[in-house]
Amino acid sequence: MKYQLQPEIAIFDDNGLATMAGWAVIYNVDFKGEYSGATYQFLPVGVGVPANSYLNAPNSVKDGKAIVRVGDEWTYPSDYRGKKIYSTETGAESTVTEIGDIPTDYTLLKPSSEFDRWDGEKWVLDEEKRRQHYVNLAAEQKQQLLSQVNTKIDHLQDAIDIDIATDEEKASYTALKKYRVLLNRVDINTAPEIKWPKEPVTSF
Repeated sequence: MKYQLQPEIAIFDDNGLATMAGWAVIYNVDFKGEYSGATYQFLPVGVGVPANSYLNAPNSVKDGKAIVRVGDEWTYPSDYRGKKIYSTETGAESTVTEIGDIPTDYTLLKPSSEFDRWDGEKWVLDEEKRRQHYVNLAAEQKQQLLSQVNTKIDHLQDAIDIDIATDEEKASYTALKKYRVLLNRVDINTAPEIKWPKEPVTSF
């Protein structure tokens, strides 16, 4: 008896159809054309490989590259999927989800602070942006403190106006008005190096 020690290997013509039935290694891609793996397939005479499958093997690739079928060729585009990238306009973080080069308005370099700006090659500290941030915070704080002291002064105003305020109320009224004057004198443009006046302790 003649024994077959090797599986039958399919042979194909120039059109990719089997002229001899047998097994073939085929290289598969997904619906986007990305390589998904190799499998064995038995092909009868006159049959070609299934859709999205090919007979020629792609090259192996290193990290940072993908394998994608385009037409009759294997291509090896950049692959940053899963990597964090940062907008060079806003510094906002995103995660790469598609194969290909990083968009021109993004970088892999992470800004070191919210005040950084992109100079075309790297992140640099934008001193004016940083200063304006602290000025805006100081403006909000000043407005909040003035609103609080105005409310306290208003609570004492009637007693002062009709001359029935107690000595404690008069002292609190005077201290609060002095505090309001000092608050109004605060120059927010010196933020963050502002020494805020201390609010007087009152029972109102």
